Amino acid sequence: MLFQVLFEGLVMGTIYSLIAMGIALVWGVTNILSFSQGEFMMLSMYLTFYLNRFLGLDPVASLPLVMSIMFLFGITVYKTMISRALKGPKLSQRLVTFALGMVITNGMLMLVGGQYRSIPTLAFEGSVNLGIITITVQKIVPLIVSIVVTGLLFLFIDKTKIGKSIQATAQNKEAAGLMGINTENAFMLAFGISSAIAGAAGCALTYYYYIYPSVGAPFLIFGFIAVCLGGLGNIGGAFAGGIIIGLVDLLTGSYLSTAYKYLAVCVIFMLAVSFKPKGLFGR
Repeated sequence: MLFQVLFEGLVMGTIYSLIAMGIALVWGVTNILSFSQGEFMMLSMYLTFYLNRFLGLDPVASLPLVMSIMFLFGITVYKTMISRALKGPKLSQRLVTFALGMVITNGMLMLVGGQYRSIPTLAFEGSVNLGIITITVQKIVPLIVSIVVTGLLFLFIDKTKIGKSIQATAQNKEAAGLMGINTENAFMLAFGISSAIAGAAGCALTYYYYIYPSVGAPFLIFGFIAVCLGGLGNIGGAFAGGIIIGLVDLLTGSYLSTAYKYLAVCVIFMLAVSFKPKGLFGR
């Protein structure tokens, strides 16, 4: 049973990692906490659902389209709301995404109702029994999607000119501007990429998770804990933090009770920051 739980925890952990990396990216570049990351994931889940319902697209097939739409949505949100909030008081900057998340959740509740939905037919289904563990294809697909998206994000940030300009802006906005980097574009791209990552998380999650308007809330909470656990603004730390949270979540739920999983995650978080206030990988 242990190996089964570890596998399930790894799958859930990679989803938490995608949410956490989006939060870490936005914070590292803009110093804004993206409280709407869970709602962006929820929107992408509904988008995936309706693409399947009306066009017959499997979540895997719709992944590039969903990520592209969410990227454009993130850029639109930045241009119309976030960029203006950055000129205001710090409190407004911190709360604008929280307000946005509330509007998105309640707006979707009004539009589609609160009933649970799921993708009825998937392109990849079944399971493989390896003796000590039974691997369901519905869990393998999200795991692969999450790993691939994470790898592409790291390659983009570390190897491309745009990624390096985002890194430079995150390290020192003024110095980056003096070097000819358009910091406003870096801010906008960071928010767009963060939204696209949430899109990937939502698209992958529809393979085995129910879709409903408030689905993003627990993922947002665990995503924030993962970011703080790994180190604010550290994308690699956010990924590791997400994996740790996923494992703690499933181990606690399987061996104790699902009622204790939030307690266990918070205890691990408090212990970690007590000894490493800047996070396990923070500097």
